[in-house]
Amino acid sequence: MRYRSRVNRLTLLIILSLFVLNFSSRIIKSFYDKSVVAKNQTVIDDAINRLQYKKESHEQDLRLMLPLLDLKHLSDGQLAQIYLLVTTLHYSAGDMTSYFKDIGKALFYCKKTNNTDSTIYLYANMAKYFLEVCGDQEAYDIINEAASFGSFYECSNVLTRIQIFQVYSAYLLHIRDYDRALLAAHQIISDAPLTESFSPFFPVSFERAGYAIKAMILLNQGKINEAYVMACSLFEKYADPNEKITQFNAFDFYMPLYYIKTIWALNHQEYQIAIEACEEYGKLCDENFFIQKKILLTGRLMNELPLSMAKERGHLYQEISIDSRRLSASLLSENTRLSKEKFNGIMNELILKSELKEKTRGVLHVVLVNCFVVVLVLIFFYIIFSEMQLDGLTKLYNRRSLNSRIRQLEKSNKNYAAIMMDLDDFKKMNDTYGHAFGDEVLKSVAAAVLEFEGRLIKAYRYGGEEIVLLFEHIPFEDVIRIAESIRTKICKIKFSKDVRITASFGVGSKPGTPVKQADENLYYAKASGKNITAYKIDGKQYLAERRLEIRNPMPDTK
Repeated sequence: MRYRSRVNRLTLLIILSLFVLNFSSRIIKSFYDKSVVAKNQTVIDDAINRLQYKKESHEQDLRLMLPLLDLKHLSDGQLAQIYLLVTTLHYSAGDMTSYFKDIGKALFYCKKTNNTDSTIYLYANMAKYFLEVCGDQEAYDIINEAASFGSFYECSNVLTRIQIFQVYSAYLLHIRDYDRALLAAHQIISDAPLTESFSPFFPVSFERAGYAIKAMILLNQGKINEAYVMACSLFEKYADPNEKITQFNAFDFYMPLYYIKTIWALNHQEYQIAIEACEEYGKLCDENFFIQKKILLTGRLMNELPLSMAKERGHLYQEISIDSRRLSASLLSENTRLSKEKFNGIMNELILKSELKEKTRGVLHVVLVNCFVVVLVLIFFYIIFSEMQLDGLTKLYNRRSLNSRIRQLEKSNKNYAAIMMDLDDFKKMNDTYGHAFGDEVLKSVAAAVLEFEGRLIKAYRYGGEEIVLLFEHIPFEDVIRIAESIRTKICKIKFSKDVRITASFGVGSKPGTPVKQADENLYYAKASGKNITAYKIDGKQYLAERRLEIRNPMPDTK
């Protein structure tokens, strides 16, 4: 970057001097604080190593953590670490009153230290709690709040990713975004093996939870028989009669499968099976105080039983009445669900904390100077990164980035798949309406493609109107399904001048070279009439069955 002669050199000198002064003062202060902070961290690490993380050791674990808050000169990061652990202990023990009392402090310090992972983790915990007690709307509000702190796919901590994707999938099911819900389930399953270092039981626990989400997706799509078959398969593969069912694996695995069995049985008028499955579901709800969940399913079962089963209907009605009284009593004594108003009170506590911790004007001035310098550095690196990685028109990754990623995947021998798409009759459209309109089309199509990007999916501009997507650790049939979703979305885009555009798709995968296979299948899709997805299985060419029939979108100019 070149500076022009009119730049005020004196202003630059003042800014630089302030930065140097601030930097020097920080160095001096760090010598004073460093030894104290290091000593505190030693005490904190020792206490953490002695934690047992068991429900029965809840009081003992708290006796280790709470005295740490009395240590002097704790850094904001250390306070975030302590409060995060304290709230986690409360949550694991089911002590939600204490949990919501301390979570405001945990969130405050995690946000203050820009600990995105921990902030998202805390929001995920709260959202899961509200889902457990049927506070679905509160949970969805919290999930949306968590999304404002960063992409869930970019969380570096694997437990945070799994926790947020479990609740995020519930939100996606609520809005019927089944494609992204499926991606969330795949993310949980692919991350599960990475949790073995935390506990040998975690990988299987999280893996089956991910598959349970896939079964619920099928149920929500109306594929009741497929969901039931998958639920039975998961029971056979993962259910252990000797397993101690905790609050977490009950909610994440066993309850969804019993729910699916109940719905399937009602749909097929297998009422005795439905009653038995609902009873098992209810036992898990009783053990973990998910009373609202039990009442909802029991009520649905009672309403759908035939009138001839009066005895069974009466028994279910009596059970609902008892559970309703239990729920009412627990709400009155505040032993369970907090209202949305109380949650808003927690957020007000955060605002109060922020005001109390506000810096003096002198320190704020130094912070602003630092921010100015940081912004300049970030702009500089952003420009360099954009030039190196992104296509200027579409904002997709460029061809050089694609080649680099393919080399990495081939070198690490990772399994991946590719989609190559090409806009139909794009040259004809350019000739008819001009290149400026063509650029508008490319940008709109690229924006539609970018909606499908995630941690395991990246989009690249291959050249001209061709776009390539790379998929890692995603089943081939799901890649085809996503290709069809993108194709349909493109068909529905309305451009100016009443023009529509379609695209043809080729899908490729291992073994072999996925991008080359995708290119060959794209050629076959073009030759087969365009606006379709082509792929190969065992050397045989196939076309996707479902098509949105928008053909010959370009007017005949002859």
